[in-house]
Amino acid sequence: MPTRIGFLLPRSTDYPAMGFDILDAFRIHLQFLGIDDLQLATENIGFGDDQQLCYAKAEKLLLEDDVQLLVAYSGVINAEPLYQLAQSSGKAFLYLDAGMQTPLEDRVSNNWFLSLQGIDACYRLGQLAGQGKRNVLMASSFFDAGYRAPFFNANGIDAMGGSVTGNYVSTHKISEFNIDRYLELLNENDPEAVIANFSIYLTDLFMKELKVKGSAATPLPFYCSPFMAEETMLTNSDFPTGVFHTIVPWATSLENEAQFLFLKSIREQKNKAANLFHLLGWEAAVVAFQLLNHGPQSLANWSFESPRGKVTFDAKTQTSYAPLYQGMIVPDADGKCSLKIDQKLEIIQEEHQQNWAYNQEGTHSGWKNNFFCT
Repeated sequence: MPTRIGFLLPRSTDYPAMGFDILDAFRIHLQFLGIDDLQLATENIGFGDDQQLCYAKAEKLLLEDDVQLLVAYSGVINAEPLYQLAQSSGKAFLYLDAGMQTPLEDRVSNNWFLSLQGIDACYRLGQLAGQGKRNVLMASSFFDAGYRAPFFNANGIDAMGGSVTGNYVSTHKISEFNIDRYLELLNENDPEAVIANFSIYLTDLFMKELKVKGSAATPLPFYCSPFMAEETMLTNSDFPTGVFHTIVPWATSLENEAQFLFLKSIREQKNKAANLFHLLGWEAAVVAFQLLNHGPQSLANWSFESPRGKVTFDAKTQTSYAPLYQGMIVPDADGKCSLKIDQKLEIIQEEHQQNWAYNQEGTHSGWKNNFFCT
C-alpha cells in the first residue's frame, strides 16, 4: 500500500521555489529513509491568509485524497482554524513554521509544529542588544513589525535592564522606502545599539539605504533578526559599513554528519545549493517517518539529529526547539553580505516553553500571511 502524504504549500514572491524546495528535500530524505512507495498530494494555499481556502484544501486532501498525514507550511495563527479538522479526522497534522507568532488557542493532541524558532532568536537578540542596560533603537520593516519579533526583542532587552528608546518602522513600498526617520532617531534619546527586524526584499532595501548614507547611519552595533540573515537573500545585498550581529536557526557553514549528508544530497539530486526551505523539508521527512510508524504521541519529548543540531519536540508546547547560532553579517570578497557563524547557543526547555507559551491578548496586527509569504 502506498504512503500517501498531503501538503498545503504557500506561494512567496521573494522565494518562488519555496514549495518546490520543501517537497524536493522531503521526497529525497524519505526515500533515503526507505519509503519508496511515496504518493504526494499537494494543494496551493496562496499566502496562507485565507482561512476558508486553507480549510477547504485540507479537507480535500483528507477526504478525496485519503492522505495518512497532512503537512502544511503555516504560522501558528493560520494553523489554528485547522485544529477542528485535525481532531475530527484523527489524522496527524505537521506544521512547518518560521516561528514568528505565538498561539492564541490551545493545541490539539495530533498537531505538531516543526519550528525555525524565530521568537527564540529574537528574544536572545534582545538580550544581546540590551546587555549593560543599554538604550536600544528598534528598526523594523512594515512587514516584520506585524509579527512577534519586536515584542520578543523588547522582552529580551527588558530582561537585561535595557530600554527601547525609539521605534522606526519602514514602508514596504519600494518606491517610498527611505531611512530618514531612522537617522533622526539616532540623534534622539541617546541610543547605544540598534535592533533590526527585516526580511525578504526589505533586507536589501535597508542595507542599500545604510550603504548610501554611509557611516552616519551605522555608528552603533546592529542586532539583526534571524531572517534578515537568511543566506539566499542576504548574499544579494551590498555590505554597508558597520557591525552586524545576528542569531540564526541554521547556516550552510555548519559542520556535522547530518549537514554533510543534507548538503550533498540536495547538490547531487537537484543541482543547487541547499537553503532554509530544503532544511524544513528534510527535517519534515524525519518527523513524518516517526509519525507514520509510531503515531502523534510518539513526538512528545522525542529528538532527532538535524543539520542544525539536535531537534526536540516539547510535549507541552507541541513545538520543536533546537540550538541557535550566533554570528555576524560580514562582507565577502566581492563586497556582498555573507554570514559568519561564531558560536552555538543551546536553547533549554524552560526558555522555549516560556517564549512559546506566552499569550498576548488581542489582535496584534493585520498581517495574516504566513511569514516569508508576500
